Amino acid sequence: MTGIAQIYVLSTDRPAKVPSGLTFVRTGTYETRYQAWGPTGGDPIVLLHGAFESVAYWQPLARVLARRHHVEAYDLMGYGYTEHVGPYTTEALATQLFWFLQARHLEHPILVGHSLGAGVVARFVLDHPDVAAGIVFLDGDGLQLSFPGQQLIHLVINPYRTAIFRFAVRSQALVRRAFAVACGPNCAPLTSQQLQAVQRPFEVAGAEQALMAYAARPIVGVQVSDLRRVRAEGIPSLVVFGSNDFQFSPGDAALTARRLGAPAPVMVKGAGHLSMWSSPSQVASTLDRFVGRVSSGRLG
Repeated sequence: MTGIAQIYVLSTDRPAKVPSGLTFVRTGTYETRYQAWGPTGGDPIVLLHGAFESVAYWQPLARVLARRHHVEAYDLMGYGYTEHVGPYTTEALATQLFWFLQARHLEHPILVGHSLGAGVVARFVLDHPDVAAGIVFLDGDGLQLSFPGQQLIHLVINPYRTAIFRFAVRSQALVRRAFAVACGPNCAPLTSQQLQAVQRPFEVAGAEQALMAYAARPIVGVQVSDLRRVRAEGIPSLVVFGSNDFQFSPGDAALTARRLGAPAPVMVKGAGHLSMWSSPSQVASTLDRFVGRVSSGRLG
């Protein structure tokens, strides 16, 4: 078994190349990959993806939002095609967001955090309370979470750990299945192009080490007391969730909204944990209304 694992590791030891034509911006000491859509002007919308995701997950929603708004999304540290440098902590991710906004000259953005991204938004707001015009938690509560056996990953010695990781991320069947479970019943199967966009970031240099580092730590986020501090800042907020989300229930959404001082959460009927992918038009309409309320409040 050890010999087979070692042979597999050696045969897959060549990282995938970063695709050509991507756009990057300097954030601190490293390059962050980003994408922009839509006209400039008004409050920009900045999208922060969740765990095991990348800019690719925002494509369906961004194309709809771009009809009326300027939209930008970037790969969080450790994910996608952003340079893989640590530490992969909530504080470091919030700092990356600050640098990104500065580098892209985005003033008073609407920050939309999906799942893990909601925790980054919460930390950022606490560190920089006067920057965001509004915040949206999409399919996430923003809380840090530890799960049982988290440290056991380091007990799986190499070459087994590397072989298991590479087999999982390179198996089209496993990636398709994991995506389908997360996305929910309203999602069509991934096309070959979509599968490549989802799968390839896990195969570039540094991705394996970054994900192992994430796996060994509590899930990025803040504490309940921190959410109450976010509420005290008085920043307009909204919670949006899919009705079939197996990770974020209606009860979780209602509790998160109360902690933030947000109105009743908006449910996206039939959507799973990737509501921005399965139901982009519904999520875009919800964000349109929220941006309108934020703009009206600021003008008033």
